[in-house]
Amino acid sequence: MENKTGKYFKYAIGEIVLVVVGILIALQLNTWNENRKASNEELKILTALKSDFKVSKDRIEETIKIQSKVMSYSQILINIYERQNKEEYHYFDTHLDSLDYLISYGTSWYRAEPVTGAYNSLISAGKIDLIKNEELRHALAQFSADFESGFEDQETSMHLLNKLNEDVDHFTLKIATNEFRKRYNYNPRKVDSLKISESFFTNDSYFGNLYLKSVLENNRLTRQKQMLEMTNTILSIINQELEH
Repeated sequence: MENKTGKYFKYAIGEIVLVVVGILIALQLNTWNENRKASNEELKILTALKSDFKVSKDRIEETIKIQSKVMSYSQILINIYERQNKEEYHYFDTHLDSLDYLISYGTSWYRAEPVTGAYNSLISAGKIDLIKNEELRHALAQFSADFESGFEDQETSMHLLNKLNEDVDHFTLKIATNEFRKRYNYNPRKVDSLKISESFFTNDSYFGNLYLKSVLENNRLTRQKQMLEMTNTILSIINQELEH
């Protein structure tokens, strides 16, 4: 009887051990499967983020390029204004195309519009923790916060742009290039010497506002260069994660 009881207990313990081992293996397999799913989803997320930030990088680089041109043209206009050289006025009276381009670009306003669809979807779905790299999560959050905060100069810049446009509205058509006239089916400009450059380059109000706008433009240009640097950092981290 004692031998039978001992064998029974050994058998029961063996069964229990097998059940426990089976449960542990099942849990391990389930954990492995969940981790595999999470890794696959993280891969999809990283790929989508990379696609968005590549587009954002292109947009920011293009905006910086155009902004730099705007700054350059504004500086040319201001330098002519400060020199008060009548020979330059006479030159622009016979080169109104050049004056038109300077004014058009000098009074433009640009800002980049990054693509944030993948990141916004990630946040709204509550899946940000699927990104294991803490540095990347922090960089994404910082970039989004900076972008969502907007550009502080926008309202002031729009106000200055309106004033600048009001100052040149009365001769915009007179100096419009033949290239643009042709594009919109207007007659070619017949007279180049309209004697308007001196009145333009002695307009203190216009150039005071243009100076203020160029200061804001420079600040925005600096900020967008920072956004480009952050975009490059994010892309670099994403590429490292994808390689792993």
